[in-house]
Amino acid sequence: MGSMASDSELAPIGFLAVECFFERPPGDPFNERTWPFPLIRELVPGSKESQLVIKDQYDDAFYDRFVEAGKRLAERGAIGLMTSCGFLAMAQPRLAERLPIPIATSALIQIPSILAWLPKNQLVGIITYNGEQLGDLHMKQLSVDPTRVKIRGATPGGHLQNLVREKVPGYPKDELTQELVEATEALIKDCSAKGETIGAVVLECTQMPPFGPAIQEKLGVPVYDVYTMGMWFYSGLQRRSPSWWSEKEKKVGL
Repeated sequence: MGSMASDSELAPIGFLAVECFFERPPGDPFNERTWPFPLIRELVPGSKESQLVIKDQYDDAFYDRFVEAGKRLAERGAIGLMTSCGFLAMAQPRLAERLPIPIATSALIQIPSILAWLPKNQLVGIITYNGEQLGDLHMKQLSVDPTRVKIRGATPGGHLQNLVREKVPGYPKDELTQELVEATEALIKDCSAKGETIGAVVLECTQMPPFGPAIQEKLGVPVYDVYTMGMWFYSGLQRRSPSWWSEKEKKVGL
């Protein structure tokens, strides 16, 4: 049986950080305490919220900056790359082609796998930072049929947008929790009124994982986000045998 890798032996994930500077508690992928593996970062210039959260393709210079930062992370020893905005799903195919190591740009890349196990009469609900900008083109970059998803944005000018745009000091956790739970509840109710069923929810924004448990507790649906994506992504980049697989453990039969 192969030996298990200790934390000190784990290779790092490279994190392409964007130009947003506000409090990021554990759960946010920028925070090293979010992950059970090492995280190294590179800041990508020209990556402000207004440049990221758009409904159209990014220009060539934008891609070049992300590729340059990704290559620097690879040179520093990263075995894979993540990003800090779910809207970068738009860039997934082009960045995957140009970078020397694997990249997972967004929580939204989980949608094809969710649709594989979801019944055909159920949809994936997406809660996003900006419901006016996330749309069909993002889905098509991931080979997702836009008719299989329903999108709802956080409150325009609400707590989440004000946090990211650095319009308020501090971190209003309770208000953010309520805002995102209510957005998810409204999406599910709106779909139900039309005879549609949301079978799973994906939280697009990288600031949303801390609120996933509250959403699931309130609404009882599977909830995925950048944390679940990152854990899955890394699990294949560096395989480890869990401690409970040890031959010394008591064997349990049926």
